[in-house]
Amino acid sequence: MIRRRELLGVVGATVGAGVVGAGTAQAASRGGRPQPSHQTLRVLQFNIWLGGSQVAGGRAGIADTIAAVEPDVVMLSESNPERVANTLADLADRGLTYYDNQNPTDPAVISRYPIIEHQSLPYWSKAVISVDGTEIAAYSGHLEYRYYANYLPRGYGGGTPAPLETSEYGWDEIPTGPITDVDLILRLNEASRRTQVTETVLADAAKERRRGRLTMLAGDFNEPSHRDWTRRTRNLFDHNGTVVEWTTTKAIEDAGFRDSYREIYPDPVRTPGFTWPSDNAGAEPGQLTWAPKADERDRIDFIFYHPDRRLDLLDSVIVGPSTSIVRNERVEESGREKFREPSWTWPTDHKAVLSTFRVSTGHRHDH
Repeated sequence: MIRRRELLGVVGATVGAGVVGAGTAQAASRGGRPQPSHQTLRVLQFNIWLGGSQVAGGRAGIADTIAAVEPDVVMLSESNPERVANTLADLADRGLTYYDNQNPTDPAVISRYPIIEHQSLPYWSKAVISVDGTEIAAYSGHLEYRYYANYLPRGYGGGTPAPLETSEYGWDEIPTGPITDVDLILRLNEASRRTQVTETVLADAAKERRRGRLTMLAGDFNEPSHRDWTRRTRNLFDHNGTVVEWTTTKAIEDAGFRDSYREIYPDPVRTPGFTWPSDNAGAEPGQLTWAPKADERDRIDFIFYHPDRRLDLLDSVIVGPSTSIVRNERVEESGREKFREPSWTWPTDHKAVLSTFRVSTGHRHDH
């Protein structure tokens, strides 16, 4: 069984955008002078589970998801140049033109708007797009999958490498039961360097804002949110009494970003918004769980945006099945969140996140 978070290591030759064509609306111009206007910008965070390779029809399901949801920008995790090229080709077969940011490794950004700049960063990549003159720096992340310390309170090892504490358990059940020492949990989480590599992106994003660009970042963090492991959830979802201020989401919010899903659905009890492990009709529950005796559900896929007068968040929704895997069983989610449920083959063991924004374009005369 291929572990869901493993990267295959070997990356093929970099594949560029291979698809030509415009695919973006131009700003309306009245009397030869651009006027203030708005564009809707739909952003999708989408872990594609090793390019859809783990489910029959999974590759087509990736393109079918994008064609159904019609995002303008897609942040892809568990991608590589070959998988991105496959996705662009499959979208072109459906009459859709997307461009990619030519990242030689995972993760990737693809966009309906041409990408005017791109950059590779450790565990992250960047694409700058121009939405009718309003430039946006979009960052896609897929962070270290080991040191998955949110498994410790659930009685499972988090794949922490030796010689660190708890490494002896690997990903297996801990014979002595849950580990609820929050200091230890945070120490092992810090060893993953997820927060440190994200700080590099936050510094880059601050530079981009000084250049007048909007900034947003999304990814599969392989780490929960500090907003979801609170006093109110401490006895839910096998948190086993722990309250954990997970550091990567905290660092992002401390840098001024907002969690688009929690902005729309602030209550982690009524609207948990879990993204992993998703149910998938094309896979057995045993392929989808790593902690078969636990409730391991977490929100680990995120879309963050930095507030700006030119950017308004309109909505955020979970895309994927309304069922998840709990204790090796398919379970219907009982929260109040909305799901955009697929009528097509769902290609992944994650649910995706779709956030919709309104972007102001053209010249503004009110500031």
